[in-house]
Amino acid sequence: MGASKGRGGASAGGVSPAALAARLLLSEAQLTSIVEVSADAIVAMDESQRITLFNVGAERMFGYARDEVLGQPLDLLIPERMRAAHHAGVARFAVGDVSARRMGELGRPVRGRRKDGAEIDVDVAIAKIDVGGARTFTATLRDVTAQRRADQQQRFLAEAGALLSSTLDFEETLTQVAGLAVRELTDVCIVDVVDDDGQLRRLRAVARDASMAWACDVLMRVQLGRDRPHLASEAVASRRTLLMTQVDDALLVRVAQSDEHLRALRALGSTSALVVPMVARDQVVGTIGMLATGDARRLGVQDQALAEALALRAAQAIDNARLYRLAQRALHARDEVLGIVAHDLRNPLSAVLMQAQLLAPRLDAADQRALASLDAIRRAVLRMNRMIEDLLDATRLDAGRLAVDREQLAPAPLVAEVVDAQGPLAAAAGIELGLVSPGDVPAVLADRNRLQQVLENLIGNAIKFTGHGGRVTVTLSCPGDEVVFAVSDSGGGIAPDDLPHIFDRFWQGRAQDRRGAGLGLQIAKGLVEAHGGHMHVESAVGTGTTFWFAIPVAPPPAS
Repeated sequence: MGASKGRGGASAGGVSPAALAARLLLSEAQLTSIVEVSADAIVAMDESQRITLFNVGAERMFGYARDEVLGQPLDLLIPERMRAAHHAGVARFAVGDVSARRMGELGRPVRGRRKDGAEIDVDVAIAKIDVGGARTFTATLRDVTAQRRADQQQRFLAEAGALLSSTLDFEETLTQVAGLAVRELTDVCIVDVVDDDGQLRRLRAVARDASMAWACDVLMRVQLGRDRPHLASEAVASRRTLLMTQVDDALLVRVAQSDEHLRALRALGSTSALVVPMVARDQVVGTIGMLATGDARRLGVQDQALAEALALRAAQAIDNARLYRLAQRALHARDEVLGIVAHDLRNPLSAVLMQAQLLAPRLDAADQRALASLDAIRRAVLRMNRMIEDLLDATRLDAGRLAVDREQLAPAPLVAEVVDAQGPLAAAAGIELGLVSPGDVPAVLADRNRLQQVLENLIGNAIKFTGHGGRVTVTLSCPGDEVVFAVSDSGGGIAPDDLPHIFDRFWQGRAQDRRGAGLGLQIAKGLVEAHGGHMHVESAVGTGTTFWFAIPVAPPPAS
């Protein structure tokens, strides 16, 4: 017997042809609905790479109506220079083992071409399917132009900021920034700066296309006086960004200063341009110009915002560099004056000291007031001579000419000699001065006079800032391969805020106590470092202060 059939002609447990057809229609309608409402562009093509499906998202992305592209080659949506590579990529995918993949190398987006000719960055996923012996490709595309531009701009500003903050040579840095700009953002970058005399000077002109180097050389020779027709001069005068979304030949003729200049501008083929003034502390310090060439992209408002952010960073770098240069000039001039004054003061001071010494034998030994005055003159002259030496040492220190004549010497006898010499000064101030020194401290390579100078400075400061009845202790030790010299006092200590400045030039912690030029500690530290050593300070308010420095142990004699 034949199998019984259910109603509608379907086999038992089966689905009737009508129901199957209805399901297929529903499935197709649902798929069409999903494709149409998708925010992403969905494009399908046949084996010959002709478009067979183009959804609403694709219409929005590429600017074409569906009827304009159905049956057309996919090349319509691809920049001409990239079509050959795209065909080769699809051909490899067609014969490969994978049925779906992302397009582009290392996750980089591919380029698409809109109806108006503008190029966009597109993230593409493509799949292939064989139906009835025919192969179909379906691609899902997402416009990532804005995201990629934002990421690119953030990377650019971060890299440019790092370059600008890495050195105070702003000319070299801005040259690097111009190269970075043509690598990442634009086709031509031009940087101009305002000199100290207020005149614009071309610093750098660079093009992405190496064949345009000659045109950049011409641009470098352009004179940028404010009375000349030039976009940089206009931006400086108006202090506003100039954005030209369309550059025509009439504009090139207007700004060209010579036939050679005009040929270079035409050769570059600029289609849009912008010039941004760099402003720091309300002063224009230069301009940054960007040129786009060809029709691939045109400079717009987004590019203007990026260029202005770059100009702000560059202006700060230029201003910082110029302030630093002015400060260095001021320091150099000050040191020259100090050196001249210190040198010229020596002769009259020597004359005063000599006359004081000649007067001493002529005074009546009983005239204590006269003898005391003469002694005061002598002490004042010696103190002024010491200050002059400090000024000269400070100048030599900055110039790298603070020389030390090192010899092998035993530190213990030297320290004992300095402590003995400072004993009367400590006794006069009512301060106990002590020395702690083991007998087996190894020798050091040091300049005897300079080492004495450092110790006298530290002990003198300790006595100066330790009250009556206090104590100053000098300690000598050798914990390793260094000999450590320490001077501790029981004075009032140094405030935490003052400690970082204790070795600064002309700095004194007590504004009411100006017994010196504020150079001694800086010179002492410089002398120790000239010996290959290091100096430090430890202090706490109310418990006293310890200055200590270490000098390497002398190497053993050569065999």
